[in-house]
Amino acid sequence: MAQHPLVAALARDVPLAAAVLEDIEEHGPSAPVWTPLTGGPPCPWTEL
Repeated sequence: MAQHPLVAALARDVPLAAAVLEDIEEHGPSAPVWTPLTGGPPCPWTEL
């Protein structure tokens, strides 16, 4: 993220995470399928 100043600025205010679409479809968007892009274990989006 440090290589992209606009993304770095956004990440200071908005938690960024990624999830596999199949996991979201199978378990739902509130399941612990989101992996924070700053590191850490998968968690629900509400805990980012």
